[in-house]
Amino acid sequence: MDGVLTVDCPPEEAPELSAALTGAGLDPVFLIAPTTPLERVKEIARHARGYVYYVSLKGVTGAGNLDIDDVARKIAALREYIQVPIGVGFGIRDGATAKAISVTADAVVVGSRLVQEIEAATPETAKERLTRLVAELKTAIL
Repeated sequence: MDGVLTVDCPPEEAPELSAALTGAGLDPVFLIAPTTPLERVKEIARHARGYVYYVSLKGVTGAGNLDIDDVARKIAALREYIQVPIGVGFGIRDGATAKAISVTADAVVVGSRLVQEIEAATPETAKERLTRLVAELKTAIL
């Protein structure tokens, strides 16, 4: 089943959306942040389908300073409540970071770094740059 990232739909308001998505063959994918209170984690766990997306950094996407050990501790704690796979995103910029996150997470999400590669490329070099980065990430996590 495919998922839809439900960034603007709190789980408390999710039953109707979740039913509509499920009826269309899609899973709602909820975000959990480092600052998400335990009661909200439990609510997300009740509605989670497909996977949940753990936002590994406080702040904006593409920011640095990812604390791998902190992410590992948080994922372990979330697994007490979350029964679906946990994907981790934000702050994953290269193969080394992807590999470190993949030890704990079920999925590694890379977004801003891909966008940065496109922005830094010309139309002629974009495919090569993206291919190189994706190959680095894939090699690192397999």
